[in-house]
Amino acid sequence: MSRAVSTTSHARKIVIIGLGTGGLYASRAASRVDRKAEISIIEKRDYDMFSPCGLPYAIEGKVESFDDLKHSVPVTRQLKKLIKHEAISIDTNAKRVKVKNLESGETSWLDYDSLVIATGSNPVILPIPGAEEFLGRGVHVVTDPENAKALKDDALKSKRAVVVGGGAIGLEIAFALKELGLEVWVTKRSQPPFPRNLDPDMGEVIREYLESKDLHILFGKGIDRINGSERVESVEIAGETIPTDIVVMAVGVRPESRIAVEAGLKHERGAIITDEKMETSVENVYAVGDCVMSHSGVDGEPINIALATAAFKQAVVAGVNAAGGEAFYDGGLGTFVSYIGELEIACTGYNSEIAERHGFKVMTGRANMQVKPTWMPGTKDISVKLVIDAETGRILGGQAIGEEGAAWRVNMVALGIKKGMGIEEFSTIELAYCPAVSDLYDPLLVAADVALRRFTRSKQRG
Repeated sequence: MSRAVSTTSHARKIVIIGLGTGGLYASRAASRVDRKAEISIIEKRDYDMFSPCGLPYAIEGKVESFDDLKHSVPVTRQLKKLIKHEAISIDTNAKRVKVKNLESGETSWLDYDSLVIATGSNPVILPIPGAEEFLGRGVHVVTDPENAKALKDDALKSKRAVVVGGGAIGLEIAFALKELGLEVWVTKRSQPPFPRNLDPDMGEVIREYLESKDLHILFGKGIDRINGSERVESVEIAGETIPTDIVVMAVGVRPESRIAVEAGLKHERGAIITDEKMETSVENVYAVGDCVMSHSGVDGEPINIALATAAFKQAVVAGVNAAGGEAFYDGGLGTFVSYIGELEIACTGYNSEIAERHGFKVMTGRANMQVKPTWMPGTKDISVKLVIDAETGRILGGQAIGEEGAAWRVNMVALGIKKGMGIEEFSTIELAYCPAVSDLYDPLLVAADVALRRFTRSKQRG
């Protein structure tokens, strides 16, 4: 990283579209590199920021108020916030952004030397009968405090809910609605939950847990229709009609890239293509977060990661470069943890299916055991799995599910992937031990040794 050197007579003008994780941390990184830069952030909302990952917990009641999820960004002499303003278009030749004041309706142009696009994503609404028609009348999405509160208000007057989707947000919301006293069905067309993160055998652990909590799990059975007159009354799933008051669409998001596409920036599957400096196909225009196609930290292949952690890392790189410094993004692993009921679900890198799709021959090691010695009171079950390259032994991914300790074990795997570790080296890592915290032969090391034995036997046979 280098200190910026201005090549113009005026202070550097940096414009950022979007005040989420990407926009905020891009502004902070830019201001650290060039303290004289004039930074303007454009945001449509009438408040600064919120924490989207907290929405399910506010629905459940673990977070007292949806307002607790909202945050203000302090204004400095060099930082200007254009709240309740919308970026309408980008003129990359003249290096300016057309901005609309959403209160007055007036439009104006904002000049830039560097531009950062952090426009995020939009929820996917399945193209099934009734989905669009009943939005706001029983059909809900959860993307901000306003629509999350609308769901909770509706839930408090309802008895039944159907959640469509088996990823983190869908399952967290399903559990939240169950905690509010509703009878809850969860449906998705594919069999395993977290299909892009977990192997099917690990997904089965989640299914069993959810069913033990009396949720109706309909994985492998997609929703075909939403029925009702004035509002939602039932859904049709695999030929069965299920009465319900609420349908939550939690089937994923798609990049919000309209303004970039219309400006002529290169894109793939709706995501803005960026390089290792988070620069787009146009010089001095950067993009970060849910709206971009960056690259995988496993093998460098193009990847779109809709996680705040990825947006944060990308934003720091983009902010430094927008301010005239030099920084590089080394790729994303998609490391995350979801907390459903008492269960931690954590993943990083590739699962077996995606690794094979990327051309790897896969080998795995899994451990199912307790976190602490069996004689220690209060010990919990955990399942840990490693995915490795059968040819080289390099670690490609990791998965862990348990009531405690899943997240930190997957964080260790993420570090191993980032450092390019093979399974031989990874199996030698030294972990802290205390019976009140972990077992001497930790589940992570047990899974590593299972993978190592398989890898060694394969090499001996070969």
